[in-house]
Amino acid sequence: MKTSLAVRGGVLTALLMLLCLLPTRGLASSPAATTLLPSLVLGSPPLPGDESIRARLKACLLMGDLNCVVDQYLLLENIGRVPGWLVAFQNAFAVANRKAGECEKVARNIYEGLTRLGQKPQFLRIRVDGDVKLLSFDEMSKGVLVKNHQLATTGRHLAVKLGDNIIDAYTGLAGLPPTEYMNRLRISSTSQILYEVVQGP
Repeated sequence: MKTSLAVRGGVLTALLMLLCLLPTRGLASSPAATTLLPSLVLGSPPLPGDESIRARLKACLLMGDLNCVVDQYLLLENIGRVPGWLVAFQNAFAVANRKAGECEKVARNIYEGLTRLGQKPQFLRIRVDGDVKLLSFDEMSKGVLVKNHQLATTGRHLAVKLGDNIIDAYTGLAGLPPTEYMNRLRISSTSQILYEVVQGP
């Protein structure tokens, strides 16, 4: 019993000493306080091309955080302006592209953006088989239907598959798992949905 108390006391003492070494919140921005910080942290911030930036970029992609992706890419490449392909990639997810007839352009921009960001996307062709070719998508928020978007009047839609997710203007960069994506598609009761991974639009 005494041994466990001594160990706990030693750990507590070590933690208290560590807390005493940290600068206080009010002093952290002063020059005197920053000299107390380890020189390793201050002396080696991430440089352009640093693998940690590349790792953060990939994490941003996986989280579907478009702003983070752009910021990390600009940091990685050490450039001040956003290149045209990255602007097109950002715009692919704009609300203006959530209408019938825009899917091929959107899918191309998403595909190119993901490819340039080091990913291996694939095109996913979705087709309505039946007399009624209307295809729509249910936008959900916290399990509640927000809006039903008309995807296609011709029975054809193009999206991008990345890993285990399907991405288009309606899903955002985070995408949706195939089962959830397909469950949100709406067609006539006399039609059926067919889909396949294809090399190009």
